[in-house]
Amino acid sequence: MIRMDLRLLYTGLCLWLLVTSCGNRAERQSDLKSFDLVGLVDSQVIFLTDNEYQVIKNSSMGTSTDFAQFVPDSSGWVREMSIIRTADISKPGLRSYFALESYDSLDYNIEHYTLLDSGNSNTLYQKIYRDAASGRLLKIKALQNVSNPIYDSKRYMEITFQEVGEDTEIIDSILVRGYQTMILSDTVFYHSLSKILPGK
Repeated sequence: MIRMDLRLLYTGLCLWLLVTSCGNRAERQSDLKSFDLVGLVDSQVIFLTDNEYQVIKNSSMGTSTDFAQFVPDSSGWVREMSIIRTADISKPGLRSYFALESYDSLDYNIEHYTLLDSGNSNTLYQKIYRDAASGRLLKIKALQNVSNPIYDSKRYMEITFQEVGEDTEIIDSILVRGYQTMILSDTVFYHSLSKILPGK
């Protein structure tokens, strides 16, 4: 009888540990603090507009190429940065779908967010690179995938940063490359590199 009671007690304890450990994992995942990419973009638009920075852009799509150099106004910077906004994963509803792994190297401190279920976001991963010594933001990488009945596409983006003054980092370059395949059409590859420079 005592042996049976101990067996039941042991089983109950195991079930309790299983339930509470699952709950703790879910809580940690829902409390995950992801990088505020939208907030970063909003602050960049203000700084780049106020200081009249310029864009030098080289792009290609298929066999077509293009070159442009211009000084955007506020709405122009919003358009230039709109592609970055698509990789934002900081919305509360998305946080539970990403796992975070942090690791260090001699040069970088890296935060690597990986999508756990591909049906919940177009962003498959996001990597935040900071300087190992100073902690300042150096670059952001993201990979996105969109697949639906009309088309299939994959897009990689990399944003690098330059330091302006002691406490300000601004975007130095925006690289976007990928492909898009429409139904009954050939795959089209594209590439765009924008350098952001002082306009004055």
